[in-house]
Amino acid sequence: MADDAAGGAQPDTLDLEVMQSLLEITRRINAEVDQDAVLSTIVDSLVSLVAADRGFVMLRGEDGEMQFAIARDKKGQPLEEQKFRVSSGVIEEVAASGETRLIDDAAASDAYNARMSIVSLSLRTILCVPLKTAHGVIGVIYVDSNAITRRFTESDVPLIEAFAAQAAATVDRIRLQQAEMERDRMAAQLEIASDIQKTFLPSTFPAKEGVRGSVASVAALEVGGDFYDVISLPGGRVGFLVGDVSGKGVPGALFGARLMSDVRYQALYRDDVAETLSQVNDIVAERATRGMFVTMFYGVLDPSTGEIEYGNAGHLAPLIRGADGTLTEWLEPIGMPLGIMSGTRYEAARRTLAPGEALVVLSDGPGDAVGAGGERFGDDRVHATLKATASDPKALVHGLLAAVAEFTGNRPQADDQTLLAISLA
Repeated sequence: MADDAAGGAQPDTLDLEVMQSLLEITRRINAEVDQDAVLSTIVDSLVSLVAADRGFVMLRGEDGEMQFAIARDKKGQPLEEQKFRVSSGVIEEVAASGETRLIDDAAASDAYNARMSIVSLSLRTILCVPLKTAHGVIGVIYVDSNAITRRFTESDVPLIEAFAAQAAATVDRIRLQQAEMERDRMAAQLEIASDIQKTFLPSTFPAKEGVRGSVASVAALEVGGDFYDVISLPGGRVGFLVGDVSGKGVPGALFGARLMSDVRYQALYRDDVAETLSQVNDIVAERATRGMFVTMFYGVLDPSTGEIEYGNAGHLAPLIRGADGTLTEWLEPIGMPLGIMSGTRYEAARRTLAPGEALVVLSDGPGDAVGAGGERFGDDRVHATLKATASDPKALVHGLLAAVAEFTGNRPQADDQTLLAISLA
């Protein structure tokens, strides 16, 4: 400072002209919203700013490894990765340490003379700088030159580090913006898918003469893989089903929607529970990909007699809640889930639903719901809740969902919860 006062000022680390250039470059990269455009601007600007022969950027991928992003020569021409030979050792050190590496004479450097990758490149000088943010090192900038008239020195380091700090902030900003845009896009798609799913899943149990019913479903995601339906059949009979697609989210919901249409067609065309399940199985086996399968319970109630014809394709056994509070399971018959093997034939059984009884069909979501400490709600609690609830379909469905919600504290769950209950009016 004394020399400054006496008129013998020393040059600043970054002189005014360089600062103005850096400011202009900063404005340019801050104006970009596309990562590829930003990276091109960063490399071209830095190569020009320090008069390097070439430069490149590597960014850390989701797997934590550094990945080649862009490389350019001093004329702004792109360099192919396989033709852009660099010292991987220097890059790895900078990425790991977060510290700049300056190699004034790469071929003669004591620190790097054993690195044949550097020697074979015939490089005179290398500068490698980390791209650092609050999240850590997200990448590196590397410039090199083999021009005898241009050798990087310690005076170049502050300039490149200042440049790298701004570049890192810009890349990080764009990545966060892109991640936010992707989240918004996915949220919009899920909202649309959820709206679509609501159009084909009955919001309430349709009014049917001689029948009382209730149905509800709580998706683990915005859209679920569970599905259910109520079908009007000839003679006043009522078909009802609950199914669970092995896939969740949008794929599972769309698969379930299409499957519901297939079941409706087969139920009306075949008018036979066993044949309906057998035909739907063949459809699922042909259509399903990557091991997708479906469990489904399908029943047909004749309100005039109370008789239910039903078949079970790998689904949970339905429960009968008696007027006296007893609970029994319809364990037979149970066949393979739909889609496992084409040509599988399914069996149907017939039982009578007595006045005061309610049939409850549910997915495995309620029993698998997890509460504090990772404890499952479990089948015992499911059964105890149904026993303690009156044999009214609405009370059974909403009572069990309420009990599960209280147990889990409304924590997000890994599986959908679907319940359907039906009784004679």
